[in-house]
Amino acid sequence: MNKTFINKVKQIILEHLEDENFGVDNLASEIGFSKSQLLRKIKASTGKTISEFIRETRLKEALRLIKETDYTASEISYLVGFSSPSYFNNCFHEFFGITPGEYKKKFEKKIIEEEAKPKQKKTSLFKHQKNILLGILSVAVIIISFILIKNSINTRKKNQIYSIAVLPIKNLSNDKTNQYFADGVMDDIMNHLSTIKDFKIISRTTMDQYRETQKTAPEIAKKLKVSHILESSIQKHNDSVMIIVQLIDAKKDKHIWSQNFEREFNNIFALESEIAKQIAAELKVTLSPNEIKKIENKPTDNLEAYKLYLKGRFFWHQRTEKDLNKSIYYFNHSLELDSTYVLAYAGLADAYFIMAWWGWTPKNKGFNEGIKFAQKALSINNDIAEAHATLGGIVTWHKWNWAYAEKELKLAISLNSNNATIHQYYSELLNILGKNKEAREQINLALELNPYSVIMNKINSYIYYNNSDYQKAIEAYNTTLDLTGGNYIVSWDSRLSIIRCYIHLNKDKEAFELIKKIISLDTSADDLQLFDKLYKESGIEGVVYWFINWLLESKINKITIAKYYGCIGDSQNTLKYLESAFEDKLIEMPKIKNCSDFNFIKTEPRYIALLKEMNLDD
Repeated sequence: MNKTFINKVKQIILEHLEDENFGVDNLASEIGFSKSQLLRKIKASTGKTISEFIRETRLKEALRLIKETDYTASEISYLVGFSSPSYFNNCFHEFFGITPGEYKKKFEKKIIEEEAKPKQKKTSLFKHQKNILLGILSVAVIIISFILIKNSINTRKKNQIYSIAVLPIKNLSNDKTNQYFADGVMDDIMNHLSTIKDFKIISRTTMDQYRETQKTAPEIAKKLKVSHILESSIQKHNDSVMIIVQLIDAKKDKHIWSQNFEREFNNIFALESEIAKQIAAELKVTLSPNEIKKIENKPTDNLEAYKLYLKGRFFWHQRTEKDLNKSIYYFNHSLELDSTYVLAYAGLADAYFIMAWWGWTPKNKGFNEGIKFAQKALSINNDIAEAHATLGGIVTWHKWNWAYAEKELKLAISLNSNNATIHQYYSELLNILGKNKEAREQINLALELNPYSVIMNKINSYIYYNNSDYQKAIEAYNTTLDLTGGNYIVSWDSRLSIIRCYIHLNKDKEAFELIKKIISLDTSADDLQLFDKLYKESGIEGVVYWFINWLLESKINKITIAKYYGCIGDSQNTLKYLESAFEDKLIEMPKIKNCSDFNFIKTEPRYIALLKEMNLDD
């Protein structure tokens, strides 16, 4: 065996150990051989392929680190070039016949056992005293080692997830129109932190509720169930930017890190990356090479395009028709300056998706534009989770291609599991498909990240509803009502849903009282005493028929009308309005498959025909 050559190859691999992408091509280039030459030489010397030899070298180095350091198995996996700890565990077990964790336990146990072995008695008093001294030292070493290991474990528990609430950044600039810039920088920092698997980052939508808060860090932490709070302020002056950042252990209300950063504006991306990496370092989180790559990614070289993009996102967050049109304007102008700015394409896809959903632009046009811009973003960078999510969402509601939608949404989650909207979109798809358990898991994840979202709470409500858990649905709809903040459409729909929950629970009196309360808001309604008489004579069924007619005069959604007929078991009218809703191409038609109001018509040929039209006849 050519030991000199093999040692040289090993040295090159070790120099690039943390680079998970370092492979056959890189090794051949470094050593100055062609791939075929290198393969023959390594095969002749070791009996292994190049890939096998690289992997074996990585695993042997991992073994050394387990023996000589206090790193966790996950940390070691990244240090030796494995991007997935689970894959590293499998490879380690396959090669050594034992998992990294098991090996570390056995190794530490062996050391302790050897140190604890009794020493042989010596005739010499000097030797006897020496052995006593060595024994004392050994015990001391074991105790100290135990304390160090314990402290290390306490400092950072294996697989610990840090939940962080990033408070809205304070704009210290005299120019208050710079708020778009302050909010944009906050978004960027949050997005960087979201790429770190050991962090759970609360959504921007929820954190906006604390923009002018007087609550203390422990109060916010208790409400949001987070371990840390990140406070920051920013001042932009001409060509310079100053950001002050403070990381707080929220439960102890203790500042654990604070730093002032001041940079030229043209270094803004490096500054945002530096802050995210520093936070990870303060919390003793080891970043994988892939996480570092994402954090350090520079989205554009054109700072004017970046400013325009931030303005687009600022207006996008307002979620009104007027503001979304403004966001489209700024995203397009950003792309005029940098036609490869992938985030601006993703922003356009988001904006058109929302515009089409709420009917603020023609549905076909809006959805098709959303698909076009999402695919454009992904053609530049296929790792943009938000673009995959938007594509998956549009395909769900517009194309009814369930397999394609699920593929995109799963990929989006794999790229960014910290994005609440992605979990929301996936929960909606799973709910459509009747996968209630999985839908519940996904909406729970969404609400952990964005507990104050009106839309996510509303989805949470009807997932309970469709699982026939009507009492929990009522509680969730009431939470939604508390959060609506004047959103008439959402609050109206929630109240109508609560009525149906009462009917399913046979709480006819409660259903009647809520219907009566809604009717009383209509100044043109008939004498409410006559309404009481109707309930007394015809029961809740008679009231519902009357209420349906009242709703029809209000031009209510035909699917909602079908649901009310479904509540009282009127199959013919239920089918009539479902078919009419389908002819009108109402966007929420796919929801009918898993709606508990329609369970009683599951075997009706007309209902099955509707499902078949939507590719839901499984």
